[in-house]
Amino acid sequence: MKKITIFILTLTTLLIFSACRPNNMSEIKSSALRSAKSNVSPMFLENLDVKEALALANKWKTSNPEVTSFITTEKLNFEFPDKKKFVISLPNDSMMIAIAPYIDKTHRCATHYISGCQGELVDVPVKVVALKDDGTVLMDRTVTTMSNGFIELWLPRNIDITLTLESMNKKIEGQLTTFSNSNTCITTMQLL
Repeated sequence: MKKITIFILTLTTLLIFSACRPNNMSEIKSSALRSAKSNVSPMFLENLDVKEALALANKWKTSNPEVTSFITTEKLNFEFPDKKKFVISLPNDSMMIAIAPYIDKTHRCATHYISGCQGELVDVPVKVVALKDDGTVLMDRTVTTMSNGFIELWLPRNIDITLTLESMNKKIEGQLTTFSNSNTCITTMQLL
C-alpha cells in the first residue's frame, strides 16, 4: 500500500510539473521577452555607446513603447515608465540628424523622438548625397529608410550642408546645418 501511495504521489507531481512547463523553446523565449519588456530599465543602456543606444531606442519604439527617447544636438535622452532618466552625450565632432523623406504625408518636427516620430516611406532605398559648402563630399551612398520611415545621418558638427535625396524616380535638394541650435528631425524634404 505504501508503494502504491508513493507511486501515485510521484505520478501526480510529474503531471503537475509537466503541465506547468512550456511545451517548446518559443514559449520560453516569449516568456523571457515579456519579462524583459516589463523590466526595461536604464541598466540596459549603461555599457552602450551612443550609436548602440540609438539602435536600441529604435527597437524599443515597437517592443517597449512606454520608453520615451529623443535626440538633441548634444544628447540621446531616455525616460522610463518609472520616471527614471538616462542620458548619453553625443560625440564632440559629430551629431545625428534623422530625415523622413516623403511624397504625400509628413509631420512638423524639430527634435527627433525615436519613440514617436513616424515617416511615410518605410523600407525604401534612398540615394543620399551630402556636400559641404566648398563641394567636399561628406556622403554619397544609398541607404534604406527604417521601419519608422527615417534615415539617420551622422554628420560633422558646425557646418552647412547641401543634401540631395533621390528615391522612386523622385528627388529633393535642401540645406541642413549641424550647429548646436539645429533641428535633429527633418520632415520637410518632399520627393518630387
